[in-house]
Parts: sequence; structure tokens; C-alpha cells
Amino acid sequence: MDSMTAWNWSFLLLRAATTIACVVAAVAVARHGRGRRGTGWGYRAGAILYLLLLAGLTMAEAYGQITTWAGLSTPLLGWFWLGTDLVIPLAVLLLLRILRERNALAGQLAAAARHDPLTGLPNRAGFAEEVAHALARAARERVPVSAAMLDLDRFKRVNDGWGHAAGDAVLRGAADAMRQAMRPGDILARMGGEEFALLLPGLDAQSALPVLDRVRAAVEQAVPHPGGADERVTLSAGVATLATPSNEALEAALRAADGALYAAKAAGRNRALPAA
Repeated sequence: MDSMTAWNWSFLLLRAATTIACVVAAVAVARHGRGRRGTGWGYRAGAILYLLLLAGLTMAEAYGQITTWAGLSTPLLGWFWLGTDLVIPLAVLLLLRILRERNALAGQLAAAARHDPLTGLPNRAGFAEEVAHALARAARERVPVSAAMLDLDRFKRVNDGWGHAAGDAVLRGAADAMRQAMRPGDILARMGGEEFALLLPGLDAQSALPVLDRVRAAVEQAVPHPGGADERVTLSAGVATLATPSNEALEAALRAADGALYAAKAAGRNRALPAA
């Protein structure tokens, strides 16, 4: 040990500082994640494992240098490298777990971006995505397609009279009732507020009216009004046939259906009308 120079001591001091920095960083990462929920634990665990492994490697390097300078054998260093070999596959498994969590989180975020959080129905973006597949299938099968716009009647009175919590309950109940009443293959979406859109593949506007009447009746029967048994939750609807199974024709049909919806409102509400 007497042969160790100032450079040797500088090297060891730097190794010691690196080891301390790694341990401090690992503790900081662990403390940062304390009390937090979610999938970020995998990233924190990976960072801690990496930092501790780096600290161990730094200590092993320093130990190896000391024993080399002192002319000693290094059985302890061999055991350390054996332990490192065991840690590597564990680190790989942890990395795979992190990647799976990241992919699952990405899928959840993508689904959330396409769905309305209150009702669970597709939002505008989700509706456009699902409709694209339905229109392509209708084009292949050469069947008609109709689009309907639906709106809860006097919904503003619910929000103003009984509060937004009551309004949210009505929206959720209406969405559930419509889902149960529509046909398999129909696509229902919440477009905003109390307004919904419904795509009906295989039906023209006249043929779609019985489906809309069934949906309308389901809402009236299944959704309780916050004002009590004397009040009813109802909806009005307008429907139009797509000229062709295309996005452009869908936009035109939705505009026509919206006009028919307002005609249904003007005619007394709680009814479905086809576009003129």
C-alpha cells in the first residue's frame, strides 16, 4: 500500500464519490416515487437497479485496483461478478415488464382519447374511426346506411333545476338505455352535451324509424327523471339516408338528420322524423 501514488488515491477518491452519487441518486428516485400510484413504479425500479448496479461496479473496480496495487488475490471480486451475472437477466425481465406497462398505458390513453369519459360511448373521434370500418363494409356489401342525430328533450331544465350531477346521471342512463335498444352493429356516439349520433348500417331512413322509436321508448321507460315520477326523460331524433357509403355522404346525412331533429323538436318533441 506504500507504493500507492497521489494518482492512485485520486482514482480511489473519484470512485468513492461516484459510488456515493449513485446511492444518493437511487435514494432520491425511491423517495420521489413514494406514495405515487400508477405504472411509473417500473421506471423507478429500473432506475434504482441501474444506479445500484453502477455503484456496485464502481466499488468493484476500486477494490480490484486496490488489490492489484497491493498484490493481493481477489476472490471477493469473483463473487461480485457472479452476482452481477445473476442481476442482468433480472434487469432484462424488469425491462420487459416496463415495456408491457408502457404499451398497456399507451393503449389506455388511445382508448380514452376516443371515448367519452361520462358515458363510455365513442366521442367524435371514436365515432369517425368506427364509422370508417362500417362504411367500408357497407360499400362491399352494397347495403344502405342511415345516420341519425338524437337529442335529449329539455335537458337544460335538468341541469338548471337539479344540478349537473343529476344531469350526468340522466346522460349515463340514457346512453345505457340506447345501447341496449339499438341493434348489434349500430354505432352510437356522444357528440357533445346531450346530443348523440347513431349510424344504422343496412337501413334507409324509413326503415330506421322503428329502431329509433325503440331507442326513444327505452330512454323514456328506463331513465328516471330527477323531478320524480311525474316527469319523463325523452328524446327527439332525426334520420337521413347516406347517398353513398362515404365520409362526405355521412357529413351530409348528419346535417340533414340534424335538420330533421329540429323539426321533431318543433313538432312537439319525443319523436323521430326522417329528413325531407
